[in-house]
Amino acid sequence: MQFKSVCLALSFGELIPEPEEPSFAAENYAISFCAREQAHLSVFMAAPNLRLPSAGFVPLTHALVDEINAERYAHAEEAQKRITNAAAIAGVTVEFQIVQQSYTETNQCLAAAARTSDIVIVSRPTEGLSLDRDLTEAMLFASGRPVLVIPANWVRGAEFRNIMIGWDGGARAARAVGDAMPFLLRAEKVEIVCVSPDSEKSMRGADLAAHLARHCKSVTVTEIPVQHGNVAKALASHAAMGKMDLMVIGAYAHPKLLQMVLGGVTSGMLSEAELPVLLSY
Repeated sequence: MQFKSVCLALSFGELIPEPEEPSFAAENYAISFCAREQAHLSVFMAAPNLRLPSAGFVPLTHALVDEINAERYAHAEEAQKRITNAAAIAGVTVEFQIVQQSYTETNQCLAAAARTSDIVIVSRPTEGLSLDRDLTEAMLFASGRPVLVIPANWVRGAEFRNIMIGWDGGARAARAVGDAMPFLLRAEKVEIVCVSPDSEKSMRGADLAAHLARHCKSVTVTEIPVQHGNVAKALASHAAMGKMDLMVIGAYAHPKLLQMVLGGVTSGMLSEAELPVLLSY
């Protein structure tokens, strides 16, 4: 399989601007990815409407809400111009859609639009309560597509020489490996990493290694201990030491009220990993 249709999903819905310089890592990665794959880029930008029930009764509040919504849309338009210029330089074809509805409707719209893409690229959510996290969850649980999460400080572009698989033997991890196969086939090195809760060697990755050895150039299996009960930290630390270009893991979730939210390890990976992470659900 080749990646020929790529979805970049961006969120412009924060109430308070980030204090740091804005990161365009996901945008740059998406353009690098599409240039490498000779793929078309579809950019869907969430600029959700802020809606306050009291705004209609208080003129000052109504004006403030209108200003916030206008700023969100303007930020999306600025991103469109920035990406258009970068795509033209890279020779990438690109199309855009800015969605400005309610928060829920906006995420639902973007998730539905992503279903006709081969892969989705998003920015890594920031710490705390973030609409980026809501968008990431919508893409994972509602688009049916694998999702590449790009950290804000990633500058190396789309590279796939050294790939690490976080393997627990589960169905979600197996799906992630299948979705990542186009990357694994070209990688110089594929490392299967299993996190063991104790000192015993289980070699859970042996069967997967035998399977991938029929496809990939170089496959190894590594078992690492959990760090203070934190599986995500153990995986992220190992990836950093190995200077990996990509991590592949299954996305896990648990129900909360009427929606699905990220499970502990998956959520931890989004906080800990300083490299692109491919997640499949």
